[in-house]
Order: sequence, then C-alpha cells, then structure tokens
Amino acid sequence: MTVEALVRWLPRRLAPAASLPGIGFDPAEFRPALQTRLLVLQPTPFCNIDCDYCYLPNRNSTARMSLATMRRAAERLLADGLVGDRLTAVWHAGEPLTLPVSYYEAAITTLDDVLGAHCELSHSIQTNATLIDAAWCEFIKRHRIRIGVSVDGPADLHDAHRRTRGGHGTHARVLRGMAYLREHGIAFHAIAVVTPATFAQVDAFFDFFESQGVAEVGCNFDEAEGAHTTSSLAGHEAAHAAFIERLLARSRAPGARTRVRELAMALHLIAEPLPTVQWQAQRWPENVQTLPFALVNVAHNGDFGSFSPELLGQPSAEFGNFVFGNVEREGFFAAATGERFARAWSAIARGVRACEDTCAHFGYCGGGAPANKFYENGDLASTETLYCRTVLKRPFDAVLTQLERDERGTS
Repeated sequence: MTVEALVRWLPRRLAPAASLPGIGFDPAEFRPALQTRLLVLQPTPFCNIDCDYCYLPNRNSTARMSLATMRRAAERLLADGLVGDRLTAVWHAGEPLTLPVSYYEAAITTLDDVLGAHCELSHSIQTNATLIDAAWCEFIKRHRIRIGVSVDGPADLHDAHRRTRGGHGTHARVLRGMAYLREHGIAFHAIAVVTPATFAQVDAFFDFFESQGVAEVGCNFDEAEGAHTTSSLAGHEAAHAAFIERLLARSRAPGARTRVRELAMALHLIAEPLPTVQWQAQRWPENVQTLPFALVNVAHNGDFGSFSPELLGQPSAEFGNFVFGNVEREGFFAAATGERFARAWSAIARGVRACEDTCAHFGYCGGGAPANKFYENGDLASTETLYCRTVLKRPFDAVLTQLERDERGTS
C-alpha cells in the first residue's frame, strides 16, 4: 500500500455523524423526489487484460454476481420508491464480457421481471471489445444494448498501456471486435484514456476514430484513483489545453463525423443549463455523482454504495470502504441512516457548497466528482481537482471562446 493510500486508510479524529453541523439526510427534503438514474452493476471483478492505469482491485477474482443478488437490488429500488420512468442498468467493472451471453440473458430477464412493468429499462455495457464475436453481436442487437468500447486510438498509443496479462498489445483484438460491431450494424461510442503521448499525436488520434466510424469519443485520462495513485497529466495541463483546442478545430471541420464527448457536452450545457435539485434551503444544478442514490452501485457480492462508482470498495476507514450496506440485508434508505453514509453525505454536501462558493463553473457542473476529490485531495469536502479542469473547465472554456469568436466573425 502506498503512503498516499495508507493516509486515506488511517482513521481521522471523527465527530459523531449526528453532530455534523446542519447536514443530515432525509429523502423527503429533495425536490424533485430522489430517483435512481443508473443502476451500476459489477457482475465480476475479473478482467482478461491488464491495463497499467486501471484503478480497480481484485481483477484476478472470477467471482460473479448471482441472479438472486440482482433481483434483490432491483426489489430494493422499488421498495424505496427510487424507480422513475426510466432506468439504465450499467454493466461495469472488470471486463463484463468475460461472463457468457447466457449469463446476461438470464440477468436481463431477472431485472425485467422486477422492473419491466414499472419503468423503461435499458442496458449499457462498457467493454474492452477483445471478446466480441458474432454471438455477442446478436445478443447486443436483440436487447438493444448500448455499447461503449474502450480504445485509446492508434496502436502505439493503445498498446503502450492496454496489454494482455502476458504483456502483449490488445489493439488488433479490439479492432476485430469493433469490426464485428460494424458488420452487425451496431452503433457504438468509444472511450479513450489520453496521456501526454496522445497530445503529441492529436491528428492521428482523431483520424483513428474517424476511420473506425465512431460517432462519439470520450477523452478520459489516467486519473489518480484507487490503486493508480498518480496521473501522467500532472504538469502537462498546457499541453492538454492545446490538445482540446485542436480536437475542437477537427470536430468542427467540414465533413467531420466524430464528436468529442467533452466538447459536445460543453456546447449542450451552454445551450441548455442543467436542471436543478432543491435540498433543504438550497437549489443546486443536478449532478448524479453528488445526488444521493441517483447512482446506485452494487458489487458482485451485493455490497452497495452511491455517488461516484469508483469509490465502492476502495480502502477508507473513515467511510467504511464506501460500502453503505448490502442488498441482502437492507434497503438503500435504511443504509442511509448508518454512520458510513452519514459521513460521506455530510462531506459531499459540504464539498458542493464549497464549489458553489468558489467556482465560476458550478452552474454547469453542480459540485464535481466526489471520487476525484477523495483521490486527488484526500477530502470529499474539497473543491477543484485535475479532473475538474481536464473534463469540464478546459473543454467548456474552449467551446465558449470559440462561440464568442464565431459571434464576432473572427477565427
């Protein structure tokens, strides 16, 4: 365990949760009523490849979530009134496709049995695409599953980090998986992890996604999260700004077919501000990572958390590894009466208030990502992070500046 991780693990001098000033949790205080948007299910921790920037623990474990646990998680949502008109089940963590098609056929049937009569239920899978074949494509089409492919661009960029357990590159296998998707007429988006090496190849990076027919690419970065304690972007933010500027120019060029998620999101936010949520005397922009139970994250063994999915199961004595309960033992709101949830919610709410007081981008964000505040700053109640600047602020400012230039008729 690194020194940074150890510091997070060691307990602080903690005040009783009940004494935390002015912050409590009562579902009735939220308007509109709390609803779960994303049910993030971790069917297995296992991953068939070994990316060097992965934050997830236990990637060698072949444990899997049982159908009974899935059913119980869905029943708990209904019992707590957290199911609205629409709900997306996101199959995440490890590599979801290491489990067979038959597993997901049964899983989808199970969730539909519980939730299908109550909401429009959809499914999303984020995959490294190395295992996609014709059988997977037929399954994906049959259930209209939204697919995201993790691919970092051209082979040299991708294979530098996304390798097999034997140390070999995975790019060729990813290309084969994407080819299967295209052959079966399945639209998919991509998520790339960018590093300073990517910034030096911005045109080749963009050209790769254009050539693969990818409608939208999201630019994540090697965040300091979990076991991955440092980011290569630290000290390279000016290069990232130039990268964003060039991606904006390329995506706006005549004939461009690939959108960049962060730039498209910025443009959308400028045109249509976030809806707001009222809690106690405050009205904040909606942010599913800071809104209790808007995201419900369930591990393969039924342990659950909320807020940023990256937090669940990560070492923290103060927050009990961010495990608020287990679906076999209790419901989500019942767990929210416990000490672990009370501490996390109090810190997150204080962090949102601090962002509101200090950040000009607050109206377009709503308080940041608790996971990044915790991993980067060691404090859920903190404010700006490298993640904020990279994913929201620079793309937003680049788009806003370009719109102002367009208005003035300048380049």
